Amino acid sequence: MGEIPSDIRAILEALARKDISVEEAEQLILSIKEKESYHSPKEKKYEKSVLGKEFVLHKGEEYTGNLEAVNSKIVIEGTINGDLEIAFCDVSFSGEVKGNVQLVGSTIKWNGGTIGGNLELVGCKYSGDRPKVTGKVEEINNFFINGILGTVKYLVVKPFLSGIKIEE
Repeated sequence: MGEIPSDIRAILEALARKDISVEEAEQLILSIKEKESYHSPKEKKYEKSVLGKEFVLHKGEEYTGNLEAVNSKIVIEGTINGDLEIAFCDVSFSGEVKGNVQLVGSTIKWNGGTIGGNLELVGCKYSGDRPKVTGKVEEINNFFINGILGTVKYLVVKPFLSGIKIEE
């Protein structure tokens, strides 16, 4: 039998400690599985990672591939043909994402827009008019999650980023 992936193992361990509910564990595992299964065979996919920088996709612009961002300022007014995964960012969204959107520990200013897949929010603060979502909308926002995200952001992400010099 094969090894259990680390992200699934972490969810199972949190469930065993009763840090999360069975429903929250199911949602997280389904999110991981959906991410693994979303691939368009006709398109060549690209990955872009934004770490501690600003990323702006202006109205009329189009990006093909998946976009990942950590501890950044993100402005999406154009179209992303892929998934959007964001952690600990300031986000302004009014564009279109044709895949799934996953937001963790971020502050979001919604200005409408559309999401062609699922929207998953974990420990986020948001305001404005939420976009139209074709898939499911799942939100996990409880005391345990917020505490863990705060610890991760201030004890792991910020010190890690302060030691890195990013050059283009």
